[in-house]
Amino acid sequence: MKPGLLIDWPAARYPDATAVVFEGERTSFREFDARVNRLAHGLRTLGLARGARVGVLLPNRPTCMEIFFATQKAGLALVPLNARHGAAEHAWVLEDAAAEALVFGREFAETVGAVRTRVPGLRTVLAADGGVPGALGLGDLALGQPEAEPDVDVGEDDLERIHYTSGTSGRPKGVVITHGQSCHRLLQILINLDQPIGPGDVNLNVGPLTHAAGLMFTAYYVRGATNVILERFEPETVLAAIERLRVTSVLLVPAMLVRMLRMPGLERYDLRSLRRIWYGTAPMPLGPLREALRVFGPIFRQNYGMSEASQPLTFLGPEDHVVDGPAEVVRRLRSAGRPALGVDLRVVGDEGKPVKPGEVGEIVYQSRHMFREYWRRPDETARAFRDGWFLSGDLATVDEAGYVYIVDRKHDLIISGGFNIYPREVEEAILRHPGVAEAAVVGVPDEEWGEVVKAVCVLKAGARASADEIVAVCRERLAGYKKPRIVEFVPELPKNAYGKVERRRLKETRGGT
Repeated sequence: MKPGLLIDWPAARYPDATAVVFEGERTSFREFDARVNRLAHGLRTLGLARGARVGVLLPNRPTCMEIFFATQKAGLALVPLNARHGAAEHAWVLEDAAAEALVFGREFAETVGAVRTRVPGLRTVLAADGGVPGALGLGDLALGQPEAEPDVDVGEDDLERIHYTSGTSGRPKGVVITHGQSCHRLLQILINLDQPIGPGDVNLNVGPLTHAAGLMFTAYYVRGATNVILERFEPETVLAAIERLRVTSVLLVPAMLVRMLRMPGLERYDLRSLRRIWYGTAPMPLGPLREALRVFGPIFRQNYGMSEASQPLTFLGPEDHVVDGPAEVVRRLRSAGRPALGVDLRVVGDEGKPVKPGEVGEIVYQSRHMFREYWRRPDETARAFRDGWFLSGDLATVDEAGYVYIVDRKHDLIISGGFNIYPREVEEAILRHPGVAEAAVVGVPDEEWGEVVKAVCVLKAGARASADEIVAVCRERLAGYKKPRIVEFVPELPKNAYGKVERRRLKETRGGT
């Protein structure tokens, strides 16, 4: 399916409706589609072959959406870069992807200068805002180009994107997505909705548009809804935007939701327009989720997915967010929901057979919206599959009703004295301490036990706690071998742009105890 068949649909059906809102400026679907087409034609003038890789290093702005759609229409492949990384990390990704062009924001000009010296194959750099010496202005590239869609033969098996994994446990891998798979990813979101998306929706984008939010804005765009873009997350700004623009939907990582709940004067905002709050990408502590349900109401939806197969692989809908009811129903708040329509998902043991309810196994799945391969890593691609099933690396249990409870990442498992310890279980116990705002647990080498548990904690503002108190709260709820042997306190946990804790860095922290 040609990308334009999806992207052009709202421009033909709702040409004068608002497609994008950014810093008070509204852009109609007709205007936005014309911008995308002019940019696609401009990209074609660069002499890039079909499937050539184009890196993107941008903050949250409409340009992110424009280049996302324009590369598809031009038959080029997008390589999104993490804005929080440095020049060396960007250079590694661009070199690995063999990128030939890079679109960047002016604030990254110095970084891009350093990148160019390390990536000789990067022959064209395009400044989104113009005015950067040695870079072609993106606006100049599109100036005078036709507003009609370019006549480019794009097939379903053609490369659409290389999305690099977050790299929390090692070098990131390039996840190859074709145009056909990208289309199925979009349809996967739309067919698994508890209520449809339509022109009356206003979707607020506060997470990186080059990550999961990119798929979300696409789903809203193609259905004729309005996408509001905020350049960065600030609780007060988000709440004010929801009230002022009558936002109906927002995607939040758990850390964002927790910060909003702590916002003084939260009750003063009129948030009645909200009909759906998506959350995911990282574990959601039960305490804040209960509080969020009290404040916002039963409008939450958790989606589980990963770079190799985007959300939803499973989902926990509003009807499953039950606070008061039978214990077996309430406990589902701790789950990631049940498999989505179009996904064959199992939790299996080491021999590949489904585990019994309550037993821990690895999540494996099959779906048409899965990735094709790891870029230039055939051996790793082969290891990632077993008999056609993708091995997720996520450990989980499943209950009698089919709800999946993610225990932890397989490579985060701590083995101490021969016993398996799941960091998430220890983190949940630590969060029962009234002074702890966030906690993360890792295993560190130990001569006697092989590994011991290390807990890194962030305290709430004005709160005090000791290492002994943290150990005591764990001892009350967990077996003795699971309690932390090392406790450190830090101002904040190291996280990547997607809200995931960078556990490698936690193994190196040396905060006060």
